[in-house]
Amino acid sequence: MKGKFTLLLFSVTFLVFIYQIKTGVLAGLTPSNLYYMDFIVYAFFHSSSIHLALNLLALLFFGYYLEEKIETEKFIILFFMTTIFAGIVYILIYPSSDTPCVGLSGFIFGTVGGNLIVYREKYKNYFILFALFYILFTFFLIYFDLVGNIAHAAHLGGFLMGSLLEMCYEKRKEGYVLMGLTIISTAYLVIV
Repeated sequence: MKGKFTLLLFSVTFLVFIYQIKTGVLAGLTPSNLYYMDFIVYAFFHSSSIHLALNLLALLFFGYYLEEKIETEKFIILFFMTTIFAGIVYILIYPSSDTPCVGLSGFIFGTVGGNLIVYREKYKNYFILFALFYILFTFFLIYFDLVGNIAHAAHLGGFLMGSLLEMCYEKRKEGYVLMGLTIISTAYLVIV
């Protein structure tokens, strides 16, 4: 069955949201009160039904086709790597925050980055321009504190890890450019 891990993620996330509504529990990744399990668990909890619906629709749209293209085993690795890295970037940029980061968005942005690499022939070389625009735009939002209640840092981390991981799968040199930009921009945001 194609897209089986995407459908499993969809189902588990939906069931966790039902649990969340019934119990009132919201388990997120909170930098000021951190546990190791939070680096995965936070992805399954959502702040509202709209947040959940948008993430699940994006998961079906971006995740299903990417999983079909790169195979389930690599897609599972992509899920864990992007989810963990999205959380790490969020913590690095907001180390003393009491606001929990929740949702599949970091992974969703990882699938967007992965899709850009996998389908690059269809997009020609626009993926580098899109990646640079997205990185600079997100950097702008974070630097000028225009993020509101959205974890743009986690989105950026997921997008970059998804792109890099897919480039590693394909051994593409553009991955080194994005890796360098990731390290430099993350280091700068942490220092400033």
